Amino acid sequence: MGFDETLPTQRAGLLTKRSLVIASHAVERAALTGIGQAPMIVIAMFQRLPYFERERRVYARIAAQASVTVVGMVDTTRPDLPAGVTPVLLGKDEDLAREWSVVVLSPRFGASVIAQDLEEIDPESAALEAGRLFHGRWGLRRDEAYAETVRMRDVLGDRLPPSVRRRIDEILASTNEPPSIEIEQRTEAAVGDLVQRLTGQRAKAARVAQERDQAEGVHNDPETGLNTLAGLTSWLGTSTDTVPLGVVMVRIAAMAHLTERHGTRASIHTGQNVADLLRSELRPVDRAARISTTDFLLIKPAVSIDMLEATTTRVCERIKELERDYPFVELDCLSTSMLTRRRPLPLDPMRSQLDLAVNEYEWPPVTGDLADLPGWPLHQHQHSNWFS
Repeated sequence: MGFDETLPTQRAGLLTKRSLVIASHAVERAALTGIGQAPMIVIAMFQRLPYFERERRVYARIAAQASVTVVGMVDTTRPDLPAGVTPVLLGKDEDLAREWSVVVLSPRFGASVIAQDLEEIDPESAALEAGRLFHGRWGLRRDEAYAETVRMRDVLGDRLPPSVRRRIDEILASTNEPPSIEIEQRTEAAVGDLVQRLTGQRAKAARVAQERDQAEGVHNDPETGLNTLAGLTSWLGTSTDTVPLGVVMVRIAAMAHLTERHGTRASIHTGQNVADLLRSELRPVDRAARISTTDFLLIKPAVSIDMLEATTTRVCERIKELERDYPFVELDCLSTSMLTRRRPLPLDPMRSQLDLAVNEYEWPPVTGDLADLPGWPLHQHQHSNWFS
C-alpha cells in the first residue's frame, strides 16, 4: 500500500522495529481500555508465530473484549491460538507476509500501526531484531483505522469465516459519526512524544548492556575477545526467517598447531590479529565470532551477495598479509559464505564445505602431518558461496 509522505515524520516514514513495538503496545493497550460495550474490531499481522507468542496473553485479553479478533501469520498449519482469536494463514510470498500491522476500530475510536518490512537493518543498531527497518505509519485516527479495516477485510477475503466477515461489516456500517479530530491530534502528539523518548531510551539501554557484556567478557573467546556461538544466540533473537543474514566462515588450518610449532606468544598474537582484522569489517549491527581453534564467523545482516563476496575475498587477502608479522608462520585461508534466513544458522553445511576443500589436499592418502603434503599450506584462499 502507499503511504502519505506528508504525514509528520515522528509517526510515518522509516521506522525501526523498536519504535513499532512501542507504538503497537500503545494501540493494543487502547483496545484493552474499553468503556462500555461498544463493538470493536482488532486485526493484527504478526509475520511469524514466534512474534505472536510474545503477545499471546495480551491477545487472549483482547479477544475476550473485542467483537472480532483476527491474527495473520505465515504458516502452513493452523496454530494453537487463544479462544476468540481467528487465525489467518499467509503465504510467505504474499505482501501481507511482510506487513506489521495492528488495527483497532470501534464506532467512536480508531488506532492503527501499518508498516512494510524492508528486510534491512539499521547499521547503527546494537541489536539485530530491534534494528529491523520498516516503512509505514502509526496513528490514533479513526478514519485511518476504518480504511485499514476495509483493506484488511478485502485482502483477507474468503480466508475470513463468514461470521467474522459479517461482524466486521456490521461494525463498519455502525461507524458513521464524525471523528473527534482535535482530540485525536492532541492525543497522537502526546503519544508520539512518548514513543520517540522510549525508543531512544531503549536503544541507549541496549548499547549500555552490550558494552557491559563486552567489558565483562560474557560469552567471549578468552584469547581474542570475539563472540562465541553462545554469545550469538541472544543477539540472533527470535527463531524466525524474517532477517536475511550474510554469513562468512573462515578456516585458518595453521592455527591448530601454532602453539606446538611456534609457541604460545605467536599463537595468541596471531589470533588477536585475526580478531582485529574481523572487527575492522564490522558495522555496529554485525558480529564476529570464534567457533573453534581454526574457524571464525563473520555475520552481516541484510547485505547483497556482491557485498558478501567482496568481504570474504578481502578478509582472506588480509589474513594472508598477516604473515608479515610472523614470516615463519604461513597462514592459509579457506572460506565459504552464504545468504540465509535459516535459524539456527546452518553451520554444519558450511563446515562440510570447508572440509571438502581440505580433503582435496589430502588425496592420495598419506601419513604424517598435513604440513608435509605437497602444496600445503594453501597460499591462495578458496571460497564458495550459496543461498539458503
